[in-house]
Formats: sequence, C-alpha cells, structure tokens
Amino acid sequence: MTLPMSRFLFTWEIGSGLGHTVPLAQVAEPLLARGHEVHFALRDLSSARVALGALADAPRVRLWQAPIWQLKAQGLPESLSYAELLFRAGYLDAKRLHGLVQGWSSLLDTVQPDLLLADHSPTALLAARGRPLRRALIGGGFFQPPAVSPMPGFRDEFAVPPKRLTDAERLAVMTCNAVLQALGQAPLAHLHDLLDADELFLVTWPELDHYSTGPQGRTAGLRGVRYWGPLPAREHGAAPVWPAGEGPQLLAYLKAEYKALDVVLQQLAKAPFRTLAYVAGMGGAPQQRAQSARLRFSVGPVAMREALTQADAVLCHSGAGTISAALQAGVPLLLLPMQAEQMLLSRRVVATGAGKMLGEAQVPTQLRTWVADGVASPGLRQQAQALAARHPPTEFGSVAERVAERCEALAAAL
Repeated sequence: MTLPMSRFLFTWEIGSGLGHTVPLAQVAEPLLARGHEVHFALRDLSSARVALGALADAPRVRLWQAPIWQLKAQGLPESLSYAELLFRAGYLDAKRLHGLVQGWSSLLDTVQPDLLLADHSPTALLAARGRPLRRALIGGGFFQPPAVSPMPGFRDEFAVPPKRLTDAERLAVMTCNAVLQALGQAPLAHLHDLLDADELFLVTWPELDHYSTGPQGRTAGLRGVRYWGPLPAREHGAAPVWPAGEGPQLLAYLKAEYKALDVVLQQLAKAPFRTLAYVAGMGGAPQQRAQSARLRFSVGPVAMREALTQADAVLCHSGAGTISAALQAGVPLLLLPMQAEQMLLSRRVVATGAGKMLGEAQVPTQLRTWVADGVASPGLRQQAQALAARHPPTEFGSVAERVAERCEALAAAL
C-alpha cells in the first residue's frame, strides 16, 4: 500500500557529537526515497554536512537551526538526574525558556510536520503540546527515562538523596507549567509527561539501556518500551594499520578533550601490547604526544568492522556506536567514561561481564595494568561473544528501514 506524502521534522536540541544527527539521517534516507519531505532542526548545523552527507543537498530536505539554550549555568552541581540535566538547558528560568518554546513554535508553524521525531529535544516536545501532531522519541535509554516519578538518579556508587530527586523534578515541572500556562496549555502532572510520545524508538539492546535492570531491559515505567536494536553506522574510514610485532592488539578510540589523555597515551606507549589509536579532535601531529613502536596513530577514523576482526579489545569513552559495534563483533570493552550518560552505559556493559570501567582519577596509577589485564582476559571475551550470539548481526540500514516504516505509518494515521 502506498501511503500519502508526509512531512517530517527531525530534531536535536541537547548533547554533542555526530551520534545525534547520524541516526536521524539514517531514518531520513528511506523516507526520502519514498517521496516524503524531511526537515532537520539541529543544535549544530556546522556538522550537518558531515552527518547527513549527500542528504544535505537532497531536494526534499531542509535544514534549520534548532532553538537552543546558549547561556552557561553558573554554580550548579553535577547533574544527578534528568531534571538536573534540564536545568542546564533553561529549565530554571521560565521567561527565557518561554523564548525557546516560542522559537520552536514558530518552527512548527512554518514546517507544519505530520510527525516530530525528537532526539533529546525536550523543548521541542514542550512546544508541540496541544498540537494535532504525532510525536516519537529516538535514541538510547538515557534520553528516554522511565515514566516514573521521580525519575531514577544517574549515580549508583552513592545513593542520591530522594529529596534531591523530588525537589529537582518539582522545580523543572514548575518551570514547564509556567510556560504552558502562558501558552494556554494544560499543565504537566509529572516531569515524565514532558516525554509523552506515540512511539519510543529505543535504538539499543535491552542490556545496554541506561535504565536497564538486567538482560530484559528496564522493568519500571515501561511506557510502551520496545527495543529496536542499534543503528549500525555505514562502514567508512581507513584500513587499520597496526604497529609491527607480535602480541595482543588494542583498538583505542579516544577524544582530545579527555583530561587524562596524555597520561593514557604515555601508558599505552609503554604497554606490553600493540595499540592502534584514533584521537578525535587532536590537532597537529599526534605522534608528538607519545612515541613508541607499540603505539601507532591513525590520522582519521578507522574502518571499524575490519579493525574489530583483528582487535583483542577496544578502549573508548563509552560512545554508544563504538560499544554496540564492538559487542556485535564479540570484542570486549575497556571504558573511560567522561560524563553521566557514558557512566551509566559503562555500568551496563560491566554488568554484562563484557567490559571493564576505570575512573579518570585512577588512570595515572592503574591504567596500564588495567588495560593489559583486559586485553588478555578470556572471561571478558567470552562474555562479549555470548552477548553477540544473543543479538544476530544487524546490516546497515535494516533498523533504520523499520523505524522509517513505523514513522511513515504514524504520520499517515494523523
């Protein structure tokens, strides 16, 4: 059955990196092939052409700057819950948040979409309330918290005081409701009402859901949860060239902004195994940071699938794409998380037995031994291979095609 042409608005408001835009591009591709129109409202338009590729110039694609919070909040403690995360995006200041909502409302008025597909875009969802518009969320579990009140805290190593969770949600709801009242819309009863949608596209495995409680995924606040599986990236990058010699091989995917990066590279340069490292965002000649016959740098991304057939382990910061690619290949993970989202995902990997995690403070004294043990650990590899066996390989485009079909049906049902 041929469905009528629909107009889609894909949004990304909060977060960083290509991991937000690339999945939206993958879902857009089959929709455009079927004759639909796709608008992208993105936090960072400077990365749009990299993430979208040829889609950026497609005739039925339009790019918009997403209305985003640009002030840096001062004096706020580390975010320990979804509500506190929203505080850094304007949810402590109703007047300024109202301005962002007006911006999203103007965009919605202009585009007139049949479906809003939101990747961490709470303010777009706030602006869409009361409109005859289908809504869907897409991404990992971190940005689709359980529909419970209060939502779970981010940290497991210490108990977040319940009062802190409830107070934070109360403040966030008050801010939202002040804006909704000014717009003549019904108030939120709970913060999770902000994320009400017709469909939740959890593009991950149950074991890797940030709010998972075990192999079956989350058990609280289900809200129609369905796991669609990861969206594998299109294979790209240079063929892996490993340091010469014998011994285990470590694939390191790191970021230049990691505070302990120099220590990590110095330790890898002295390690009793061979490392092929790509450091995103590191300008100049990376070899000047750490030189060794055991450590080779790639000047650009490495062809991941090929490298994973040769690697004994992967060292990374817990990016969802790298984690799912490694585990799909049955390769264990050594994780250096940089923020709350990565910390939660790292804990899920550790819970499967397929990886280990190390805090930044422990890097100077423990990293070399920690990595060496991980590279040589048969237990980690066995658990990674067992996880891969539970999830058959996913070909590029297959998950995106299924998500696109569901989006198409939702839009047509309006």
